[in-house]
Amino acid sequence: MKQRAKILAIGYTVRHIVCSGSRAGYEMYAADAIGDRDMKRCAKEYIPLHWDQIDLKLLEGTIKAVDGVIIGSGFEGADFDFLTAENSGKILGNNPAKTKQVANKAWLASKLADLGIPQPLTYTGKAITEGEAKQLHYPVVAKPAYGGGGIANFFCYTETELIRYAKQLPEFLFQDYIKGKPASISVISSKCDVIAISVNEQLIGMESLSAPGALVYCGNISPFVTAYADVACEIAETLTKELGLLGSNGVDIVITDDGPVVIEVNPRIQGSLDTVELSTDLNLVDITTKAVEGDFVFDKVHAKRYAVKAVVFAKHDGAVAETFDTEKGGIVDIPEKGRLVMQGEPIATGIGIGDKRASAFAEAMKNIARIKAGVIAGTV
Repeated sequence: MKQRAKILAIGYTVRHIVCSGSRAGYEMYAADAIGDRDMKRCAKEYIPLHWDQIDLKLLEGTIKAVDGVIIGSGFEGADFDFLTAENSGKILGNNPAKTKQVANKAWLASKLADLGIPQPLTYTGKAITEGEAKQLHYPVVAKPAYGGGGIANFFCYTETELIRYAKQLPEFLFQDYIKGKPASISVISSKCDVIAISVNEQLIGMESLSAPGALVYCGNISPFVTAYADVACEIAETLTKELGLLGSNGVDIVITDDGPVVIEVNPRIQGSLDTVELSTDLNLVDITTKAVEGDFVFDKVHAKRYAVKAVVFAKHDGAVAETFDTEKGGIVDIPEKGRLVMQGEPIATGIGIGDKRASAFAEAMKNIARIKAGVIAGTV
């Protein structure tokens, strides 16, 4: 197995990946659009990405200098064609072409249909305007073909709304809203084995976190205890094999009264890394590296405690007035003091750990209160 001493993480935000790799003893390099303080402390070098004008070719020199590359959220559809064959081989996970294919929700919907895996009824905006959609039920969820986090997702409550938005957004997907409990399954796969290591409750659109939309991702709770856990894990493992995924991947589902329904697949390390690691004592960057490099066979994983991750969004425009010193713990994704935050933008993330879900959530809420108190509204 090749030793990967230096790893570059690329994504919209990579704090969770960089700090995980640092804890495992890797020399971590970071390229993201946020630049959180705790991420910078864990990184050997930080390369800021300007989100509106990203030229990934500027990272070519760093990619050449490191031993491994982890592609995080926000870059599922990015163009990595500039990579040489040698540098492409450094990617710890799915190659960019595979990532781009699986992250395309329209392609995935067709694949799920072929496999007979439960999913929402789904049409493109183009199909709707051409009269192909006959069975959708309201409310209908509209979402872009690429991208995660639910920021761009919204509801259509009437046929008039559906037709209007379908005409405006022909490449968007429009699908039945599935009632139930949002969850995700974290999966690790090598060339010879695959295992679901955690079922995670998803926090979606929480008003207490000032989420800027009803479908916005706000965090996770691990583990998620449900009677359908085994079924969900089996579906996620089967899907991972069928899609030919490698390394760390996630399957988003909704647990309904009749069982799991697959919503999408994240062919990369997920935001649930924090709670999975805190709950299981695993290190996902280390396991991902070993899974990609060798014929790794996995042992069954058991949760040791509950862990909560809750992202706090800005309720109003304001400025960060606190340093959120890490001595107290419980807060990650720590912004620089003085950073301006606009309404709807993430501020920081509260963490909670406990022997029970309730105690872990209560601890997270205390840290959430600290975050909210550390922003002065109306200072922008």
